[in-house]
This record gives sequence, structure tokens and C-alpha cells, in this order.
Amino acid sequence: MLSIKFLRRRKAPLASFVAGVVALALTACGGGGSSPAGSGKGGTLTIATSGDALNLDTSNCAPLIFCNVAYDSLTRISSKTGKVGPNLATSWKWVDGSHQKLELTLRRDAKFNDGTPLTGEAAAASINSYLHAGGAFTATSYPIKEAKASGEHTVVISYSAPITERYALYLLAGQSGVGNIVGPASAADRKKLHSSSDGIGPYKLDPSQTVKGVSYVYVPNDQYFNQSAITYSKIVLKPMSDPQSRLNALQAGQVDWAANLPTQDVQTVQKAGFTVSRGTLGSFYSLALLKRDSGPLADARVRQALSYATPRQDIVNALYGSDAVATSSMIPEGAEGYNAKNTDMYSLDLGKAKKLLSQAGYGSGFTLTVLDPAFFDSGSALGQALKAAYAKIGVTLKLVTTNAPPGNVAQEAATGKYDAEILSNGGNGLSAAVNTMFRPSGVANPLKAPLDGTLTEALRQAALSAPADQEQKMVATTSILDKLVYAVPIASVPTLQAVNPKMQNVVEQYWSIEMNPFAPTASEAWAPGK
Repeated sequence: MLSIKFLRRRKAPLASFVAGVVALALTACGGGGSSPAGSGKGGTLTIATSGDALNLDTSNCAPLIFCNVAYDSLTRISSKTGKVGPNLATSWKWVDGSHQKLELTLRRDAKFNDGTPLTGEAAAASINSYLHAGGAFTATSYPIKEAKASGEHTVVISYSAPITERYALYLLAGQSGVGNIVGPASAADRKKLHSSSDGIGPYKLDPSQTVKGVSYVYVPNDQYFNQSAITYSKIVLKPMSDPQSRLNALQAGQVDWAANLPTQDVQTVQKAGFTVSRGTLGSFYSLALLKRDSGPLADARVRQALSYATPRQDIVNALYGSDAVATSSMIPEGAEGYNAKNTDMYSLDLGKAKKLLSQAGYGSGFTLTVLDPAFFDSGSALGQALKAAYAKIGVTLKLVTTNAPPGNVAQEAATGKYDAEILSNGGNGLSAAVNTMFRPSGVANPLKAPLDGTLTEALRQAALSAPADQEQKMVATTSILDKLVYAVPIASVPTLQAVNPKMQNVVEQYWSIEMNPFAPTASEAWAPGK
């Protein structure tokens, strides 16, 4: 049983997990022996993921693929267009004048794995359970406050602050997990999700074939409302935190998709006959400044000095390749609130950086302890580059590296032992940046430093404004955020995915934060090649 295997594996160090995965990649038959795994209808889709999920609770799903395979969300982001549309929710409307209560109408033909129908009560129970789960990523659901059934097939979601419809629908699209609806039994006891899945998705976890940290096996869900969207007889996820291990598995024909391909490997996989899909909003790299309520980082001048001392273009040239864009703004191009004028707000200027430090009383420098996770910064390459750069203005970085999965990294960042953290997140718009990253308990603010009042009021006014004025106000609000420097922006980097060219419905450029092979329609769900 899965629970036994989970207990046995959990005590082993992460290095053992990686070693086991590498061994599988090199010796096992994997997805289809010497030929690519997805070469036959009804075959196996095998995926090398860039990390392991903490567990299968939807509040801990990172990478998102661990839940995408087994859970449909209330709304859905199309990989082809980037637009948010219906999924388990077929329509919606605001039921108040302040954009704080959104009513969703649900599908009538959706059932959970055990045959229990989706209802307003079930959806509300799932959302409320998620909000109180205490998982590593529950903070990303803000400002959702609660959900209540308003009818057998309707549910009203309440927000603690005004929110734009665009962002409200984005939150419910599974990007944070709150939109992934779990069954009533699991909503009542989320520990059930540690060793099983309980959703409304095309596939479900097979515990008997799954070993944590090595291989997660999903099989078709016979309760799924659109059986034509189930195109494989088996889905296998293999966590491989080492990029070289993912490349090896791909070249050996053991996997169909290797996630998060390093730029330097693009030509290698293309010569091997694989295609490369690019995620425009994929990764945004920054140095999150965690201790902003005391010490040097409490002073905005110090934070701005670090930004002025960052050689972004040199870092991009050395680490991220020609597709990456160096930027001084927290909002990348194509996202809500993008402000083109801010992209070079903090161009490299060591003299200005030293002057700001002196004005803040830190002319003699100081030391920052920085959490540097391999999941976000393979080989500590970005950490070492920043260490060398900041030494030029008298700031010493003490890098603490870790190979832990993202869920454990989030927990470690919240311990208070670190002044800053190297972080990579999806290319979020302004609402997501403020609400999921920088608000108290956010991903980039686990120590709960308060937000600047000017920022929060500007965001509120933008959310309440007429649609024609909304984006302009969001752009202006981005300037406020960028001046505060809650994190030092580095670069916007497309995520690169190496994919078996024989598979159908794989887009060359995708517009969701992470690539998602699973869709409620057969036209967008990946399928075996003919």
C-alpha cells in the first residue's frame, strides 16, 4: 500500500530519492523501452518533473503537475491562449457592488472518484478546507475568505478585499490549488490526500504502484465527465531535481516530457529529435528580502541599494540565455500591471548603491543570510553571482543551500533564520505579486512584514475602477511596488520543456504558468502519437 511506502521512503535523505530516480531512468523500461513512451494510443505518458511534491494535498502541490493530473479546477487557463474560461464552474457573476462576492454555477455532470456528485456544498467544503489546511501554499489563495453554497449547483466565494474579475478567475484556475476541488471526505480530513487523490480529474493516483520520491502512477478515472479527454492508459511522474538526470532520461527514451529544461540543453534535445515548448510567463527570478521589519532590510534605501548593485544583464547572459529578459520591475511583460518604464528603474550603479547605504547608516556594510534552494537556483549559480556583486558595495551574503522540495523550502523560509531567499515564481501580474507574494504570510513574506498602506490603497482603487481604467491604474500601482523593493528583481525567464514530438496537442508556446498536458476537452489534452 502507498501509505507503507510513503513511511519507508520519507525517512530516507533526498539524495537517495534522486539516486533511485536516476537508476530508474538509466535501467528501467520506463515509458516504452527504446522508443518514446507516448508512441501508441492508450499508452503511458511518462514525465520527468523538476521536483517532488511535499505530499498530494492540493495545498502542497508544487510542481502543479502532481495535482493537474488528478484534479479539474473551477476555472481553467488555456495553454494555447492564456485566457481563463469555464471548467467545473460553467458561469459566474458578482452578487455585490464591491467585487467581494462572486457566485459560480457548477457543472451538473461532475463526480468525484468515488461517484459523489459535485454540489455547491461540496465545492464550498473543499475551498474552506483548503483555506484552513495550513499547507505550504495556502497563502497564495488570498484574498479568498470563505465559500458558501447558495444552491444545489451554485457557490458564492467571498473575498476580504475588492478583487478584479480577472484575478478572481485566475485564483480558481488551480494556480494556487484552491480551485482544485477535493471530495467531501478529504475536505473533512485532508490527511487522506497525503497518500491518495480525491478529485474530479481525468486520472486518479494508483497507490499500489506509487513510491514517494521515485514514481507516481495515475490511472484513468472512470467517473470523469468527459471520457474522450482521457487519452492515456497510465500517467507516470518521476521526480528528478537534477537537470542532468532529466536530460539523461529523455535521451534514453524513458520519458516523454522533461520539465524545466536548462537553456544550455536546448540544442542537445533538439538534435535528439525532441521539440521544445516555451512558457512565456514561466519563471521570474528575484532575491526576496524576508526580514523587512527590522535590521538593514527595514530601510527602503538599503533595499534600493541592493537593486542598484545587481548586474542583471551580466547574470542573464551567464545563466539564462538569450530568451531571458533582465528587469528591475517585479511585473514581467504580458502580465497584469506591466510597466515598461520600470524595467530599467535600477540600472547598475554602484556609486548610487553605496550612497544609499551610507545615508541609511550602513556605509560599512553588513551580512545577509540567504536561503538558496536548488529547486530555484540549480548549483547556486544565481546565489554566487549575487554574492560577488554585493561584495563590491560591502554587503556579504552567507548562502545556505538546500536540495529540499519547494514545500519544505517554504517551511524553512518561515523559520526566521534567513534575511533573504532566492526565489523563482511564475510570471505573476500585480494582483498576484501583492496578494500571494508580499502580503503578510505570502510566499516572499513568511515573516509577516506589513504592506505599505499606499500600495494597498492603490491596489484597492484599481480593483474598484471601471474596466476601461483598470489596467492604467494597475500600471501606476506597479511603480509603487517597484519603489518599495520588497524583492530584488533579476530576470523574467521563459520555462523550456523538452517534449516527445510524436505526441499530439502539444503547443510550441504556452501561456499558463506551468505546462498542463491535461484538459477537459480532447482537443487540448495531450494524446499519444499515431
